[in-house]
Amino acid sequence: MDRDSLGGMNDAHKRGISITLTILDETICEMEKWANGREVQSVFYRERNTLSSRQRQQILSEIAQMRSLLRELQETLGLEPTVQDAAAAIRGKCSGLWEHIVELKAKHMRRYGEVPADLNEYLDPRAEQLIQGILHILDALKLQ
Repeated sequence: MDRDSLGGMNDAHKRGISITLTILDETICEMEKWANGREVQSVFYRERNTLSSRQRQQILSEIAQMRSLLRELQETLGLEPTVQDAAAAIRGKCSGLWEHIVELKAKHMRRYGEVPADLNEYLDPRAEQLIQGILHILDALKLQ
């Protein structure tokens, strides 16, 4: 199939296809990192990479085949790659995180039951510090 035989495809079709394939491609990039041995270790978030050498090779092989198909789709359908700006991605993550961090404050924690005063006094200022950290990260993005 070539581009000419796809004449009935409109811009909405292209956008829908492109969004789905971009999400797939981004996910493949994450899988590739794990297949290459990624194992992030932080305070609350930790990864354990138990993939065997055989699994890693099979995953990397399949990713290569999928990327070949993605390239074909891109060329045949005339799709442009999506360029994710790091600053925009960080802004998006910060926006989502802010909402979750606010939920640590006592007034929101009440949904789980009455919040002990000590927990309120301990958690509220720390939640505020985390929110400030997010705001400082956003401020850093404004610097040239």
